[in-house]
Order: sequence, then structure tokens, then C-alpha cells
Amino acid sequence: MGDGNVLACSLHRVENEKPRALVVDDDEPIRSMLSWVMEHQGFNVSTGRDGGEAIEQLAVGKGYDIVLLDLMMPGVDGFSVLDWMREKNPSMLDCTIVTTALNHREIARRLADTVYRVHQKPFDMTRLMSDVRHCSERKGERG
Repeated sequence: MGDGNVLACSLHRVENEKPRALVVDDDEPIRSMLSWVMEHQGFNVSTGRDGGEAIEQLAVGKGYDIVLLDLMMPGVDGFSVLDWMREKNPSMLDCTIVTTALNHREIARRLADTVYRVHQKPFDMTRLMSDVRHCSERKGERG
């Protein structure tokens, strides 16, 4: 009987874990705002200031449910992060939402439908959070 209780508690704890999100943007006010909103939506949020920090956190393998990624950053940009994901963990692309100031033509040329969604800056927070929830739910259904 004791073993069943331990298993039940373990399963309950896993089911109640907060989904994990990584927010990457070189613009501190945007990064802080997205982090705050994501935390209030029930996510456990990590942040990165650039693509290098994003790759470091993704490489540790924390199992993010969603990545919000800016494309245009100094140093290691979002495109380099996407290239890293493509090589090291392609399934992570399905859980990545890109935020960018690039125009539609440039986005289409450089992304080729590799991520879950693209939101142009200035983005609509309600639509962005709707996509975040939907993408996170999809990941939960896939396991």
C-alpha cells in the first residue's frame, strides 16, 4: 500500500508542475514584460539577453515547454539559435514562438515555416499569450 501512495504522490507532483518557458530578447523592458506576463499565466520562466544565453540554457536540457525568441539581437542572434535547435533538438522548433521587427517578406525568406508562430513587433499581447497557451497545451498532449 505504501508503494502505491508514493507513486500517486509522484504522479500528482509531476502533473502539477508548472510549464517551463524561456524568454529571449535583448530589449530588457520587453524581456521583463514577457517574463512577468508568462509567470502570471502560470509558467516557470527563465530568461536570456541574447542568443548565446539562450543556447547555454537550451543545452543544459531543462525541458522547456515553450521558447519566446527575438530574432534581431547583437552577437548571437535568434537565427543562430534556430540553427542550433535544428541541429541539436529539432522538436524544440515546434514549441518556439518568434518575435521580430522584420518585415513579412524577410520572415518568409529566412524562416521557411520552421517555428510554431511568428509575431511581429509591436505584437498584440492577447494574441501572443493565446499562441503561448495553445503551443504549451499541444506540447503537453504530445508528452
